[in-house]
Amino acid sequence: MEREAIEQEVMRTGWEVNYGFSGHLIIGNADDLSILTPSLDWRSAAPEYELYDAQRNIACRVERVPTPLQARMLLEEHGEPAFVEEE
Repeated sequence: MEREAIEQEVMRTGWEVNYGFSGHLIIGNADDLSILTPSLDWRSAAPEYELYDAQRNIACRVERVPTPLQARMLLEEHGEPAFVEEE
């Protein structure tokens, strides 16, 4: 997929695109949730998206762009700690 098509899909499903990292990531925000697509995936036939809940610090990967409500449910069901603290 092209970057523009991914951005349009992110916006169409209810995310607000953050253009601050436009050379490296496509980031969509909705309240405390984010959806990210690394630039390495932009030209992939099936890009992979990472969902992230900043409030709970959990993440999961998905193959399609969900709405923010669907993302919240996916994170509740499949979310894992995004960053593991070293001991």
